Amino acid sequence: MAKDIGSGIYNPEPFESKPDTSSAPQAAAAGNSAAANAEPAASTGDKYAFKVRDLTKDYDGHVVLNNISFDIPKGKIVGLLGPNGCGKSTLMKILSGVIHDYSGTIKIGGRPVGIGSKAHLAYLPDRTYFPERFRTIDCINYFADFFADFDKVKAIEFAGKFGLDLNQRIKTMSKGMQEKLQLLMVMSRAADIYLLDEPLGGVDPAARAVILDIIMSNYKENATVVISTHLVNDLEHSFDHVLMLGKGSVLVNTGIDTLRSTGKSVEEIFKEVIGDAWEVD
Repeated sequence: MAKDIGSGIYNPEPFESKPDTSSAPQAAAAGNSAAANAEPAASTGDKYAFKVRDLTKDYDGHVVLNNISFDIPKGKIVGLLGPNGCGKSTLMKILSGVIHDYSGTIKIGGRPVGIGSKAHLAYLPDRTYFPERFRTIDCINYFADFFADFDKVKAIEFAGKFGLDLNQRIKTMSKGMQEKLQLLMVMSRAADIYLLDEPLGGVDPAARAVILDIIMSNYKENATVVISTHLVNDLEHSFDHVLMLGKGSVLVNTGIDTLRSTGKSVEEIFKEVIGDAWEVD
C-alpha cells in the first residue's frame, strides 16, 4: 500500500558524537578562541543537503514536529507536502535559521544552522517581510548589500518581466505583486539551497506556469530546491524527491521514482498517506 512507502520505518544513523573542529585547527592550537569557536566549514564530501535528527518543536505545548529525523540528498527538487498545520512552514523556518527554540540537531550542507548556513541558503517565506516604505529598487539594493551571491542585474530584469515599477513602494502593491517581488529576490541569488514556502499559493492559475518556469529556470546548477505546496498536481512533474509530513511525523521520504513505481501519481499517494494520518475533508 502507498502508506507503507517510507512511513514510520525511516531511521537515519545518528550524527557523529565527535565535534567537527577541522575548520580552524591551527588557530585552536595557537589559542585563538575566536577562530576556534567559528562555525565549521561544510564537508565537501557530504552528499546531503539536510541531515535532521530528533527535531521537536512545539508552540505553547502544542507539538508541531515530534522528534522527526530525515536526510535530503543534494541537488534535488524536493516537494514538501502535508496538510495545513502539519509543520511545513515551521520546518522551513527552522532550516533557514528564523526559529531557534527547538530541540534536535540539524546540519545543512554539513554546516550547523547559523551564519555559515544562511550565506548559502535562500528562503522565501509565506508572508511579506520587507518594510512597507521600501520601493522595489530598495529591496534589490538591500539584498545586493546583504548577500554576496545576489545578482542585481538579474533582479532588475525580473522586475521588468513581472511588471514591477522599480520606484513603487511595497505598501501600494497588491498581495500578488508583493509575492512576485519576494520571489524575484530569492531567485536572483546563486544559493546552494532554496527553501520556497508556498511560492504558488497566492498566484492565480494563469500565472502559475510562468512562476514555476522562473523557479525551474533560474536556480543555481546542482542546487537543492525545496518547495512546500498544496498544489501537488501542478508541481509533481517537477519533483525528484518527496518529503511528506503529517501529525508531527515524517510519513514519506523517498525519491520520485520509488513513488511512481507504485503505478500511482504523487497526488494519489499524497491523498492516501495524508488521509490515513490526518482527518481531512
